Amino acid sequence: MKKLLYLTFVLFTLSILNCVAQENDEKKYKFAFQFDNRFSSIRGNDITIFGAKAGIQYKNLFRIGLGGSFIISPLDITYINKKTGAVNENRISFWYGSVFNDWILYKNKNWECFVTEQIGFGKPNFSREVNNEIVSDIDIPLYVNEISGQVNYKILSWIGVGAGIGYRNIWNKQAALKNTFDAPIYIGKIIIYPETFLKKK
Repeated sequence: MKKLLYLTFVLFTLSILNCVAQENDEKKYKFAFQFDNRFSSIRGNDITIFGAKAGIQYKNLFRIGLGGSFIISPLDITYINKKTGAVNENRISFWYGSVFNDWILYKNKNWECFVTEQIGFGKPNFSREVNNEIVSDIDIPLYVNEISGQVNYKILSWIGVGAGIGYRNIWNKQAALKNTFDAPIYIGKIIIYPETFLKKK
């Protein structure tokens, strides 16, 4: 999780530098950064995923960039072991980095409507307690695809909010992973418009 946060801040810094380099072509390119909360579920249990994205917007057509997401609080789920018939409890957590692309459908001074897709790679972790010791059951790659429709509203020149709805789909073939992580997502976010501060400078 610390590595993911570190990566997000590095991307944020690099994107600002890129924005400064593009300031002579400001009409075409614009830096974009946003915190992105997702409200979703795992096997019927509500979860909250925290995320951040940084990228470049080209005119009013599209945005591309990188981001990172992780579940805020690990989730405990109960299941029946098919081999032994015993009732076990697993603690689930996961994180993933992603590449995103926003297709902007409508935009004016305050409102923006768009469709976004992000393709991510990360790792889930299933752990359980055996004789008072925590053991890891599964530690494998996780391939994530999320598609959603979103609306942003600019409150002030430097800050805005957004909301959306979509679906998280796992590309792994394992049925257990798909049954666990495939789910609708509900989005709430805070948007920072750093070009406002760059213009003032």
